Amino acid sequence: MKKNIFATILLFLTTLQVFGQKNADFPSVEKFYDSLIENLKYYPDVLQDSCIATITLMKIHYDDNGELRSIDFSDSTHPAFITYIQEFRNKLNFKSIYQDLKQKGYANNTVLIPIQIDIEKVDGCKSTLSSTDLMKLYFFNGKTCAGEYFLYPYVYVRIVEGKEHEEHF
Repeated sequence: MKKNIFATILLFLTTLQVFGQKNADFPSVEKFYDSLIENLKYYPDVLQDSCIATITLMKIHYDDNGELRSIDFSDSTHPAFITYIQEFRNKLNFKSIYQDLKQKGYANNTVLIPIQIDIEKVDGCKSTLSSTDLMKLYFFNGKTCAGEYFLYPYVYVRIVEGKEHEEHF
């Protein structure tokens, strides 16, 4: 009987699922994340086909009315990713970031958003980060990132491409 109870508890514990919690400090982060994910279906082929990882600090500047003024990227960013973001910038929800900043009292600050996108192909390549990418992460136009910035929550995306998994019972 004890073995059955132990087996039942063990089975219960191994089948629990955990879901991420909402970020109470930044309630609008999900809106930006969702808009980014929605547009990843257009992710550059040169990055996806070669499994090139993206790691960057995206620097965002707003005007006094909360309109997006400019976007800059750290030196670690692949040029294809910069082109991709600039092409889809009007489809990304940057207003949600401004809402969070305004709520926190940082509406006039420049925002840094750490972004990492990893690519993996089933039975194929898997993206990796180089030490050069990491060293260039805190440089903008060859100069060390300096000044007063607001660091927004980290965005991590993993794209897995390949065969569908089928289970046969």
